[in-house]
Amino acid sequence: MSELLVSKDLERREIVLERALRGSVDAVWRSWTTIDGLEAWWGPVGWTTTVRALDVRPGGLWHFGMGPDGAPREVWVRSVYSEVIDGSALSYVEGFSDETGADLDPESHSTTVEFFGVEPARTRLVLRTRFTSIERLEDIAAMGMVDGWAGGFDRLENLLRRHP
Repeated sequence: MSELLVSKDLERREIVLERALRGSVDAVWRSWTTIDGLEAWWGPVGWTTTVRALDVRPGGLWHFGMGPDGAPREVWVRSVYSEVIDGSALSYVEGFSDETGADLDPESHSTTVEFFGVEPARTRLVLRTRFTSIERLEDIAAMGMVDGWAGGFDRLENLLRRHP
């Protein structure tokens, strides 16, 4: 497995995660833009994700819940896509919600995911999350954001190996 590169820029209120994955850009893109793909890997190790809505287009809704395997979903998230560049980039505004998809988060943050083909079967993923405040950045980081992403990217890498 390749290493997860993490940088935090407090001035920009931003956390950037970078990871090289063994998989084509098309395969990695599908894992981010289909219900089956997301439910197969999204979330920390030992957690299961249920996607309630996925409409990958500007203005489209992505609503999902996740929680420990075999337990009810503990965390619900509502994301609205602001930009979709096919095979290249996804941008969305994300915040906590309830099971119905109602926005419960006054401090939603924005995320951009970029997909770079490095070789025919290798993709570099750059995930940039910008927060409304340094306090919000620190709160989300303290919830285990980086460890959660590290485990999720490991799960994605394993999925790509099994289903290239």
